[in-house]
Amino acid sequence: MKASNSTLRKMKQVLAFILIAGTAISCDSLLDIEAENSLSGDILTDQSSMESALNGAYYNFFGINDGSDGGELLGGDFKLIATLLTRQVNLEVSWDETNAPGYEDFVRKSVLETNIRVEANWRRAYETINIVNEIIANIDIVSDAAARARIEGEAKAIRGILYFEMVRLWGPQYQGSGSDPAIPLLIDPITSVEGINTPTKASVSDIYNRAKTDLNDASSALENLGTNNERISYYACEAYLAKIEMQMNEYSNAINHLNNVIGGPFQLTATPDAAFSNASNTTEDILAVQQTAANNTGINTSGLSAFFNSFNDFGSTMRLQPSALNSTFLANNPKFSGADLRARIDSSATSADQVNGLYYLDQVNTQSVSSAKYLRSTDVIPLVRLAEMHLDRAESILESNFIGSPIDATALSDLNAVRTRAGLPALLDTLSASQFYDSLILERNRELLYEGVIFHDLKRQAANGLFVRITSSNLDPLSDRFVLPIPQSECDASPGLCN
Repeated sequence: MKASNSTLRKMKQVLAFILIAGTAISCDSLLDIEAENSLSGDILTDQSSMESALNGAYYNFFGINDGSDGGELLGGDFKLIATLLTRQVNLEVSWDETNAPGYEDFVRKSVLETNIRVEANWRRAYETINIVNEIIANIDIVSDAAARARIEGEAKAIRGILYFEMVRLWGPQYQGSGSDPAIPLLIDPITSVEGINTPTKASVSDIYNRAKTDLNDASSALENLGTNNERISYYACEAYLAKIEMQMNEYSNAINHLNNVIGGPFQLTATPDAAFSNASNTTEDILAVQQTAANNTGINTSGLSAFFNSFNDFGSTMRLQPSALNSTFLANNPKFSGADLRARIDSSATSADQVNGLYYLDQVNTQSVSSAKYLRSTDVIPLVRLAEMHLDRAESILESNFIGSPIDATALSDLNAVRTRAGLPALLDTLSASQFYDSLILERNRELLYEGVIFHDLKRQAANGLFVRITSSNLDPLSDRFVLPIPQSECDASPGLCN
């Protein structure tokens, strides 16, 4: 990739911006890291240096804060941007542009090449990809076979997940053969300024297939490591493979991967709110961002906790309108019933520790409510939860075999597991296939609200011929307005890339 001017300057200093140097730092933990270090040409010389480089890749991948111009990737902007793109400004949400500039464009569905959040996340994603490319290219220096397989597996998983997440935001929805041009595909490391070439766009299909290849390799390498602590595990690889297959309409393949995840060691938490705002992983967290007071996705002015948490001086940056949590929901909204535990609004809490529901009254603007899914900057941020896997399998079974009553028992059980956990009655197998599908889509919108999932659901459903629109604006999810632009700085540095 021909780097943007700012990135190129940093790369001239040494190499790969934000790569953690093994000789400079010994990192026992993913969060025991200084953010600004770099890699010299011969730094990857042994297992220790490879482990440190991998920790640096995780640091970026999870979106640990890297200053005001850093991209938060999976632990922040990839969730937030996708959420804002599906919400209608002033009708569902309001956004405090003063405290968090750069995001209003996503709410208004008018994103320019100069948007600072687009550039920050693009740059950090490709920097991270270059880190793991370097690890993979030098993997043979790790002499221990087990360690070598694990390090390579995790590096490939990071690359595969990043490419999948990026192509879903910066590329059109996969349709047909997936031949539409999307984003550059880089699998070789850039080890010198002379190695920076003008990139070209790979097709959507090429990006998806690379992500699948990487994640299949990673799944095999990590299969015997259980949940792999707070890192990417075999189960996380299988979960992302299922997501990819669903976006490609390969639902039968998705079911196989989902069976592997759901058959694993995970369990739904007792209540919906118990799945969020926790100091450590819950029983349903398949992959989650680990945060500490010193290393997190942002404090006060950035990061999900600042955007959603109103227990601070200026209130939550993202404020949910009251209509977003009652029966008068707009298009694509969940229409929570009164019995649903997820719709309960806590009106009495005066601190994060007192919130006892998924939503609570905003502490500054009492005409709004805030989401309690991201209360504290020290809590883990769930990226993949078991609840989503149940809903994914139910959808995949239905799409694979769209028939009438009785509804497939596994699909019905998956949907009811999420419904009954939320206090709703179980559905019966006498539903028609279309009734079941409607109930499933409704449940996805309820359960996964503000987690960055619904945006990609809408694009997939629209590609499958379902008539869906983005809220009351009546915008087609397949419109180019929902494809993020390549940053202007990248276009300037690489003429022809943005044509």
